[in-house]
Amino acid sequence: MLTIANLTFSYDAAVSFTYDMAVAAGSITALQGPSGVGKTTLLELIAGFQTPTSGTLEWRGQDIAHLPPWERPITTVFQSDNLFEHLDCRDNVLIGMGAENRPSRATTDRVDACFDRLGIAGLQDRLPGDISGGQQQRVALVRALMRAKPILLLDESFSALDWHLRKGCFDVLQDIVTAENSAALLVSHDERDAAYLNCNVVKLGATL
Repeated sequence: MLTIANLTFSYDAAVSFTYDMAVAAGSITALQGPSGVGKTTLLELIAGFQTPTSGTLEWRGQDIAHLPPWERPITTVFQSDNLFEHLDCRDNVLIGMGAENRPSRATTDRVDACFDRLGIAGLQDRLPGDISGGQQQRVALVRALMRAKPILLLDESFSALDWHLRKGCFDVLQDIVTAENSAALLVSHDERDAAYLNCNVVKLGATL
């Protein structure tokens, strides 16, 4: 269980957010609401990219708010700027797993299988600059899923995909979240996403 209790953050005296919610392991929660209500800010607080002014952030009863980003049990997929341009797509995934140096055959087979499931088989040896934006987002999703962190944060991560491809990604996401007993938070402006996933929805309101 990811527990967020009275977690508060202020950009200045005029803009502040307070969050209270829980995300069960093995589930996906969609964050909805208009621009400016703090959806991305919440993900940044969970990931450790922003520091809350008060409140608690716990994973399975353990406080993680004091941990630096690289020590948190979290991986994040942003809308863009996910990949290293000088590395091919396979190495972009392997470096996220800490397995870029002499990976085992089992590891590369797992990576290749995920490329296949997400419809990007054959792109492993291509550079990010040589593939489309939608393909880049799916490579970034492969990297996030292969890292196998128990908390997965997705910030408009599927915006470059058409609906058919997005549904395929959601199918893979649901399977892995269930199999790994992970907790996923999805920010999306498209309400079809949450409807297709049949997941919990948290609607964030106006800024305080």
